[in-house]
Amino acid sequence: MKVFRRLCRAALTALFVSAVAFCHSVSAAGNTVPSMPLQEEMQYLTTSRLAEEENLLAILWVQRSAEFRGLSYQAYNLAAMEVDKALAQRRKKEKVLRKMKENSSMQPNHLRPLAVVLDIDDTIICNAPFEVFFIEHPEMKVNFDVWNQWITKHNELLPGAVDFLKYADERGLQIFYVTGRGPQDKDVTARFLQKAGLPFTDETHLLMNDRSGSKMNQFTKLARRYDIICYLGDNVGDFPIEAVRDENEIKYLKTTDNKIKNDSAGGHSSLKNTEQDDVKTNRPMPLDVSAMLKHDKNKKRNAIIDANKKLFGTKFILLPNPMYGDWERNLAKKYRKLPAEQRIALRKAALKSFEFKEETK
Repeated sequence: MKVFRRLCRAALTALFVSAVAFCHSVSAAGNTVPSMPLQEEMQYLTTSRLAEEENLLAILWVQRSAEFRGLSYQAYNLAAMEVDKALAQRRKKEKVLRKMKENSSMQPNHLRPLAVVLDIDDTIICNAPFEVFFIEHPEMKVNFDVWNQWITKHNELLPGAVDFLKYADERGLQIFYVTGRGPQDKDVTARFLQKAGLPFTDETHLLMNDRSGSKMNQFTKLARRYDIICYLGDNVGDFPIEAVRDENEIKYLKTTDNKIKNDSAGGHSSLKNTEQDDVKTNRPMPLDVSAMLKHDKNKKRNAIIDANKKLFGTKFILLPNPMYGDWERNLAKKYRKLPAEQRIALRKAALKSFEFKEETK
């Protein structure tokens, strides 16, 4: 009996060693053995990280789907069609004016130069990698250097953008970039546009955020001097229809030397996040969602779109952007200053659901 027990123990020990060795070999070969199941891992995410995780599908759709590429090409194809129409109409007007000048001593009205107006971020430049960074590092949203590094290094343009801009330039059109970026970003933005080979990157044609809360001041000035064929953007505020844009309410934290400081142990940013990032998600939280949603401005913005519905696809070319925008920030007052758990609650409360009723037999 003792011999039998010893043999059993030896066999079990050998089996255990073999199993451990196998797991290590598989893990080393392709990391196919996770440290914990994905569902269990999600339980340990902080609320700030969960708030960013909710954006994952939207970003993935922008980066991977054929549908997004198709919609981007479609937008720029529509803009090119509007350019062709405007040029044909301009030739007819010029012919009429020449005849008027020949047959009358009266001086004909001067035709304003033709132009197109475009937003930059997620209209020409794709910011999806920037949004991916915040899924991985939500605490870095308040870091002063992240945005600055991104606009210096980004190099991904939306499908169709370059071809359209060159097409418009070759046909003698003026091109204006009216962006929500601040004046401090003007030089680096101009350098990027130049490096990308895009036309009209001088100071006159690159118009930055004037802190008015909308782009209407810039649009009004341009409309006085140019005949605008079309506007392109990913936000209702990118069109001259009196839609107020959301301002960045995040207060960035600077380091003393304006460089990102890292903890020596883990390499994480040592800057504190102004957004709450608390693992204690079950703590009591006063939240009146109904009252907060009363300040939702999207109803007004939707009414503005309805009033201008005939201009979309012609004068106004709208590009898809499900990743971020005023459509989310307008859900409540100072939305971006709210704790992550409140933003998550607001998103869910704003949804309209199908009401299923159990049929009784």
